[in-house]
Amino acid sequence: MSENGRFIDNNNGTITDTKMNVMWKKTDSFQDNKKWLNWFKGQDFVEIANLERISGYEDWRFPTEEEAWSLFDLEKTNQDKYGDDIYLDPIFEPGSAGTTWTLEEKDSSALIIQYEDGQKVWPSKYSHLNMAYRMVRKIT
Repeated sequence: MSENGRFIDNNNGTITDTKMNVMWKKTDSFQDNKKWLNWFKGQDFVEIANLERISGYEDWRFPTEEEAWSLFDLEKTNQDKYGDDIYLDPIFEPGSAGTTWTLEEKDSSALIIQYEDGQKVWPSKYSHLNMAYRMVRKIT
């Protein structure tokens, strides 16, 4: 359990988020595949995760802006794949991309949340440099 009790490690590769009432995958797509993903490849990544029933579930999806942004916490530090500090609870596996695509779209762009600096950016959905997904599912 995290220090403030918000996150619970389920010991199956998932983290329960009691504040947002969701379950996060403990690792992101970069940690799982060792490659960057554009928004479209991320769609495939989530579809495959659901077909494979990752951690026993088949309803994984991309986070909303609110869900993804809620993980950014200036009082918590973790390390990204480069060993640099990111503001993500250490209950999540270290070595992540430090970013996540979200469900939010505008034309040919989609929203990214950056955990190293809290920036919200709108790159092209075709961009894949340093981009990854952190999957989430609603707790029912």
